Amino acid sequence: MARIRAALTTAAAAALLCVSTPAAHASDQLAITYVSSVNDDLGTLLVRAHSGSDITAITAHLIAEGTDHEVATLNLDDFTLHDGNAHDGTWFTKQPLQLPELGTYRVDVDMTDADGDHISQAWAGTLSYIAVPQFPEFTADRTNIDNEHRDLTVTGVLKAKLPNRDLVAMPHRTVDIVADYFDTAASVTTDDQGRFTAPVHLDNAATLQANYYYDYTLPNYIGAQSQEMQVGINQIPTRYILQTSTQRINRGESVTLTGRLEKQTVDGWEPLAGVSGGILYGPNHDVYTQVGGFTTAADGTFSTVYTAYESGFFQLAHHSEDPFISDGRADSSLVYVLQPVTYRDFTASRSDHQTVHAEGHMDFPNAEPATIHVAIQYSPDGKSWTTLTRVVALWDGMGNGFSADVTMKRPGYFRAYYEGGDSYQSVGSDSVHVGR
Repeated sequence: MARIRAALTTAAAAALLCVSTPAAHASDQLAITYVSSVNDDLGTLLVRAHSGSDITAITAHLIAEGTDHEVATLNLDDFTLHDGNAHDGTWFTKQPLQLPELGTYRVDVDMTDADGDHISQAWAGTLSYIAVPQFPEFTADRTNIDNEHRDLTVTGVLKAKLPNRDLVAMPHRTVDIVADYFDTAASVTTDDQGRFTAPVHLDNAATLQANYYYDYTLPNYIGAQSQEMQVGINQIPTRYILQTSTQRINRGESVTLTGRLEKQTVDGWEPLAGVSGGILYGPNHDVYTQVGGFTTAADGTFSTVYTAYESGFFQLAHHSEDPFISDGRADSSLVYVLQPVTYRDFTASRSDHQTVHAEGHMDFPNAEPATIHVAIQYSPDGKSWTTLTRVVALWDGMGNGFSADVTMKRPGYFRAYYEGGDSYQSVGSDSVHVGR
């Protein structure tokens, strides 16, 4: 069993040393691979070794660093095989070691295998018998801040896990509250129970951590960081109020967009001045043209003029430099851009005393509809028109040709008329007078 020799008189410097020390070979078979503390259980010693036969004896001597004082001797009965097997494995001490002082200890190892091979390795490794601070609690009274409430309070507790696995408070120690990994937002001292409370002021969303830095007055305690705490922002909503000067224009004409950007307050919606954004125009969010940018005036307004060649809508977006003001985007109502329609020719003549024959050709310079419906209209005075029939214009080699025979005994004016709807201009041909 472990045999405590003598208490250390001086604590060693704090350092978590888990680096193995290569062992010299006393034979070609028996070898000590490494010796150290278990990383997450520093009071537990591990010994890694291999041999051509089962390892039958392990003796570990713990020597106070910088001295020749042996403070404990461990035998094979103090170990349990953690992994591997008896000739190639890792042994852990069954229980955390109970040493009189924190510190770093040199470990000398003697080892024997079933073939009788023996090895003695001075400074085969190191036991880091030191305390590990931790933050089992770290919380804040708010998970989000807003423009009017940028202060929050963090609370927590600082404790230390000793090598014997006891968890003890760390009173009267400095804890820094760090925002985004480098900015110290607050510094506070723990009370008798290791607890702390600190006010924190933030001007943006942040990741908060509690930090305990290595303190030379506690040389056998390492530093520690709490888990990260995310603090977000409740942003002020924004909205656009948009209006276009017209909803229908001919291709190549201009449309004016006017807008107002507002923010929501406790008193309602108010202008948002000095905010810049961009404007696009297009038939959808994937096909668009850059119109330009805007900056809101003192009353939150802005405007732009755009020459449009196809139907579409304005798309607006802004990014706020103030993190407490939300970004925003909006779409205007649809602007119908009517494509041009022309007539190559139109004629009307009487076939007999009650029938008039009308015919002509149409062109669509930019885009052509799938079906071209043409109305043949009559007016006794050339001012008020009545549709007599509708025909479909078809390509005949000279244009989109159409013709119709209509019944009309009275003299008057005849014309072709195309109703363009939301995509094309509505255009009538020149009128032709036909007598009796």
